[in-house]
Amino acid sequence: MTSPDKKIPPGAYTGGSIRKLQKVTWESAQASVMSSVMGSFAGLDAVGTNLNGATNRALEAANSAQAGAAQAQSTAYAVQATSASNASEIAKLKTEQKQNEVGGAAITDLFDTWDATMWTVAKWADGAHAVPDMAVISGQAGIAKSGNAATGGNFALYRTPLMTDSQSVSLVLGRPNQAKDFTGSGILLRAAADFSSFVMVQIGTTRIYLQRAALVGGKLQVTTWAEATNLTLATGDTVTVAATGDWYEVLLNGIAVLGYRDSAVTSPVGPNNRWAGLWSACHVASNWAGTINYFGFDIDSFAAADTSSPPLVGTGWSLYRRSTTAVTQPAGTNRFGAVFDAIRQAKNVNIVDVPTGAVQITKAGWYVMSVGARWSKPCGTGFNFNVGLWTAPNPGGEWRYIRNGGESEGSKVYGVAGTFIVFAGAGSVWAPGYYIAGANDMTGDPSGIYTYFDGTLCSFA
Repeated sequence: MTSPDKKIPPGAYTGGSIRKLQKVTWESAQASVMSSVMGSFAGLDAVGTNLNGATNRALEAANSAQAGAAQAQSTAYAVQATSASNASEIAKLKTEQKQNEVGGAAITDLFDTWDATMWTVAKWADGAHAVPDMAVISGQAGIAKSGNAATGGNFALYRTPLMTDSQSVSLVLGRPNQAKDFTGSGILLRAAADFSSFVMVQIGTTRIYLQRAALVGGKLQVTTWAEATNLTLATGDTVTVAATGDWYEVLLNGIAVLGYRDSAVTSPVGPNNRWAGLWSACHVASNWAGTINYFGFDIDSFAAADTSSPPLVGTGWSLYRRSTTAVTQPAGTNRFGAVFDAIRQAKNVNIVDVPTGAVQITKAGWYVMSVGARWSKPCGTGFNFNVGLWTAPNPGGEWRYIRNGGESEGSKVYGVAGTFIVFAGAGSVWAPGYYIAGANDMTGDPSGIYTYFDGTLCSFA
C-alpha cells in the first residue's frame, strides 16, 4: 500500500509480522485503519496533517493488533493445555468406571514423570545408531527431542497386563510437534511382553493407521490393515482403540472412524498377548534447507482397561441394582425387597433369587459378605440406617437376622454399608437386610456402586 501523496514509502502501513496474524485479528486492524483514514479526510482543509495522524494511528492499530494476537496465541496454548488435562482426567475416570463394571484390570498414567519401573521399553532403529530415551516434558510423554541422528523410536508396554482379550486403550493427545507430516506416535494393544507381536495405531493430525506389527531385534515389521484420512486431530483429542473378538475399532473423541476384522487372527491373542502401551518416534529427513527432525504427537495421558469380566477363580458372587428407579421398602428390620437387577459375577454358588439377593452356599467355609444400600430420602437426625445379613438353613427354611452394622444418622446421609465375616454351611441361604425407622425408597446406579450384595469364600477346611 502507498500513500496518496507518495511521501510514505510502500509497506509503511503493513509490516512483515502483521501478515502472520490470524484473519480475524488482521480484519479488526484493517477496520481500525480504514476508519482512521476516512476520518482524516473529513476535514479537507487539513488533509496533510490528518493524513500523518492517520498514518500514526494506523501504525498504532497494527502494533496493538500484533500485541493482541500474541496474547491470544498465549491464551490458545493455555486453553489447549487445559483441554488436554481435562480429557486426561475424563479418560482416567472412564477407565476406573469400566474396571468397577466388569472387575478386570485398569491402567492409567498421567505422566507426572516417566516412571521406568512401570514401563518396559524396546527401541526401534532404522539403521545403526542410538535412539534417545522416553522423556516427560510439562506433563506429556514422548521420545526425547534431542540427540536424534536418524529415524527411530521407543515402544513402551505397561508392565501390568490386562486380564482379557477384550480391551480398550486410549491416548489423550498432547503437543502436535510435526505430527501433520509424520504419524510418529500411537497406541499398542494385544501385545506380547517381548514385542514379538502387537496391534499398533499410528496417529497424525490428518490420518490414523490401524496395523499389526512386530519388533524383533530392533527391526520393526508392519502390515497395514486399514487407514482413515481427511481427519482433524489436535491437542486434547482422545483416540481409543477397542478390541473385541476379531473386531478392532478406532474412535476419535468417542466417534468411530476406522474398523477392521482380523478374521484369520493374524495378530495373536490370549494370555501371552494382553499387554498395552504406546510408542513415540522421530523421523529424520533432508531437503534444501538441511536435515529436519519430525516428531509425532506427545502423549498427555494413557489409559487401558478390560471391557469384559475376566474368568472367575474361586467362590463368590456380586449382585447389584443397576436401575436408578426407586423401589419402596417398608420400615423396620427386613430383608431387601425386589431390589437387585444385575449379576456382576457368580462362581460356585446358587443364585436362588436375584431381586432379593438370596444366595445358596455350595461350599462350606468362612465368607466375607458386604451389603450396601442407597436411599432416596436422607436418614434424618436422631435416626439410623443399618444393613445386615439374614440366613436360612435351606431355601424353604425359616429366615433369621444374624448380623447388623453400618449405623449412621444425619440429615445428609443417604447411604449405608457394612461388611461381615460369617461361617456358612453348605446348602444354607444368605440374603442382605436393612433397618430404617420409616418407609423409604432404595435406588441404584449403572455401575452398582451404592446398592449391592457381595460375598467371597475366604477360608475352608
